[in-house]
Amino acid sequence: MRHYSSVALFVVFILSVSADSIELHVKGIIPVNLDTLYLVRQYHRIERTIYPIGPASGEPLTILFYNASQQRKTGIFLPEWGGGGALGKDSIVIPIDRPSAFYRSNMQRIILHEMVHIALNRAWGTLRIPRWFHEGVAMTLSGELQFEEQIILSRAIITRSLIPLDSMEYLNRFSHRRAQIAYSQCHFAVQFLLTTYGSDLIPELLAESRTTRRFENACVKVFGLNNKELDSLLAKELTSRYRFAFIVADYSFFWIGILLLAVVAFIVTRFRNRQKRMRMELEESVEAQLLQNES
Repeated sequence: MRHYSSVALFVVFILSVSADSIELHVKGIIPVNLDTLYLVRQYHRIERTIYPIGPASGEPLTILFYNASQQRKTGIFLPEWGGGGALGKDSIVIPIDRPSAFYRSNMQRIILHEMVHIALNRAWGTLRIPRWFHEGVAMTLSGELQFEEQIILSRAIITRSLIPLDSMEYLNRFSHRRAQIAYSQCHFAVQFLLTTYGSDLIPELLAESRTTRRFENACVKVFGLNNKELDSLLAKELTSRYRFAFIVADYSFFWIGILLLAVVAFIVTRFRNRQKRMRMELEESVEAQLLQNES
């Protein structure tokens, strides 16, 4: 998630960590097991991937942790399914008492996800980067690869609920279920492009976007595909890979399958027993008839 209104910070405790060019400020109700040095190292990894020619900004980065009782005071209003948010180029907000919205991600990964948005905004802030690419890159670089995505995408294919890439711009208005589909599609799109065109795709595509002044123009030059063609290609790839994934991956379908097999086995057994009794009755009848004829 990227864009939210300005906030008034409610500070409980402040911790600063410096490493290389980034100064990390941690505020609010800070989780006990938060590894700030790890976060700093990961931010630099993310920044090098997105903008390999050098640090995009030396400005401090602030992470605010808050709970539900502080929400109105801070002025932070995330979607009901939102696990965190990136505010412009310098702030991340994380609600500590809200269940993780997607795929049971831990808090570290949620923070890394938002750090990717910050790094993109700092390095390429003058570009209009589509929401689907923003979210897909954030999920990829934060390591949010989860098996549940396959089930979500498979169900979306079966129910014809896949979302066009252009519609991702309105992601913050989506319901929880629709948002899950959207994030899964964004993740798949970027993973597919990286696998197809190489790991240097992200800075190459964004640099080309800056040159051509439009992301779609860059896609045409790098992939040879406009938005509509890219959307169609991704939908075909999704369908070919995940159409029936939910059948083998979803435990509910596993147990339904076991139950159906048990029912079928019961019916077959009943049928065979009935056939066996009928044969025995027929044999007894024939034998009784033969005995009667002999007498």
